[in-house]
Amino acid sequence: MPKICALTGKKTRFQKTSKRKGSAKKKGGVGHKKAGVHNRTVKANLHKKTLWLDGKPQKVWLSTKALRSLDPTLLVNPHKRNNA
Repeated sequence: MPKICALTGKKTRFQKTSKRKGSAKKKGGVGHKKAGVHNRTVKANLHKKTLWLDGKPQKVWLSTKALRSLDPTLLVNPHKRNNA
Protein backbone atom coordinates (compact mmCIF):
# COMPACT_ATOMS: atom_id res chain seq x y z
CA MET A 1 0.00 0.00 0.00
CA PRO A 2 1.49 3.37 -0.95
CA LYS A 3 2.23 6.06 1.60
CA ILE A 4 -0.46 8.73 1.28
CA CYS A 5 -1.40 11.31 3.92
CA ALA A 6 -4.85 10.52 5.33
CA LEU A 7 -5.80 14.21 5.63
CA THR A 8 -4.05 16.17 2.89
CA GLY A 9 -3.61 13.42 0.28
CA LYS A 10 0.10 14.13 -0.18
CA LYS A 11 2.10 11.32 -1.77
CA THR A 12 5.27 10.66 -3.75
CA ARG A 13 5.66 12.93 -6.77
CA PHE A 14 7.82 12.34 -9.83
CA GLN A 15 9.89 15.02 -11.54
CA LYS A 16 12.21 15.18 -14.49
CA THR A 17 15.50 17.03 -14.24
CA SER A 18 17.43 17.97 -17.36
CA LYS A 19 21.00 19.02 -18.06
CA ARG A 20 21.81 21.41 -20.87
CA LYS A 21 25.01 21.86 -22.87
CA GLY A 22 26.33 24.61 -25.07
CA SER A 23 26.33 28.38 -24.88
CA ALA A 24 23.37 30.69 -25.37
CA LYS A 25 22.57 32.21 -28.77
CA LYS A 26 22.74 35.67 -27.15
CA LYS A 27 26.39 35.01 -26.38
CA GLY A 28 27.19 33.89 -29.93
CA GLY A 29 26.69 30.16 -29.43
CA VAL A 30 24.41 27.75 -31.28
CA GLY A 31 22.00 27.48 -28.35
CA HIS A 32 21.42 25.14 -25.44
CA LYS A 33 20.95 21.45 -26.20
CA LYS A 34 19.43 18.87 -23.88
CA ALA A 35 22.19 16.58 -22.69
CA GLY A 36 20.38 14.25 -20.31
CA VAL A 37 17.01 13.82 -18.66
CA HIS A 38 16.73 12.02 -15.34
CA ASN A 39 13.68 11.01 -13.35
CA ARG A 40 13.63 11.70 -9.63
CA THR A 41 11.11 11.11 -6.86
CA VAL A 42 10.10 13.74 -4.33
CA LYS A 43 8.72 12.04 -1.25
CA ALA A 44 6.30 13.70 1.15
CA ASN A 45 7.36 14.10 4.79
CA LEU A 46 5.03 11.45 6.26
CA HIS A 47 4.89 9.97 9.75
CA LYS A 48 2.91 7.00 11.00
CA LYS A 49 0.67 8.08 13.88
CA THR A 50 -2.12 6.48 15.86
CA LEU A 51 -5.36 8.47 15.81
CA TRP A 52 -8.20 7.77 18.21
CA LEU A 53 -11.42 7.88 16.19
CA ASP A 54 -14.69 6.92 17.93
CA GLY A 55 -12.69 5.50 20.84
CA LYS A 56 -10.74 3.07 18.65
CA PRO A 57 -7.07 3.37 17.61
CA GLN A 58 -6.31 3.68 13.90
CA LYS A 59 -2.78 3.89 12.47
CA VAL A 60 -2.50 6.30 9.55
CA TRP A 61 0.19 8.15 7.61
CA LEU A 62 0.12 11.90 8.27
CA SER A 63 2.15 14.67 6.68
CA THR A 64 3.84 17.16 8.97
CA LYS A 65 1.53 19.89 7.68
CA ALA A 66 -1.48 17.79 8.70
CA LEU A 67 0.07 17.07 12.12
CA ARG A 68 0.43 20.79 12.84
CA SER A 69 -3.18 21.52 11.91
CA LEU A 70 -4.61 18.43 13.65
CA ASP A 71 -6.53 18.57 16.93
CA PRO A 72 -4.06 17.23 19.57
CA THR A 73 -6.79 15.34 21.44
CA LEU A 74 -7.02 12.87 18.54
CA LEU A 75 -3.48 11.65 19.29
CA VAL A 76 -4.21 10.78 22.96
CA ASN A 77 -5.96 7.66 24.22
CA PRO A 78 -9.32 8.83 25.65
CA HIS A 79 -9.59 5.74 27.91
CA LYS A 80 -6.30 6.41 29.68
CA ARG A 81 -6.76 8.06 33.06
CA ASN A 82 -4.94 11.29 33.72
CA ASN A 83 -3.47 10.99 37.24
CA ALA A 84 -2.07 14.50 37.38
